[in-house]
Amino acid sequence: MDDSLNRLEEKVLQAVRTIQELRTENERLRLQREGLEKEHAALQERATRLSGELDQARAVAATVDGYEEKRRILEEKVGGLLEKLDQIG
Repeated sequence: MDDSLNRLEEKVLQAVRTIQELRTENERLRLQREGLEKEHAALQERATRLSGELDQARAVAATVDGYEEKRRILEEKVGGLLEKLDQIG
């Protein structure tokens, strides 16, 4: 009988230790999850901001391309006018 009680006591104590370890691990994992959720939110915010900046940069690049095309056209026209002036003079 004493042997059975001793085994039962040991199993109960082991179960208590296991429960305490699991609670400790659960708390550690909860804190880790919270940290990761905050990091995820910050990264999403950064991605949204960078996406907006990329859109702005693309708009600026399109504007620059338009100005470059206008410059090229003006250069051709001025070049043509200069050739005509050379022919006259």
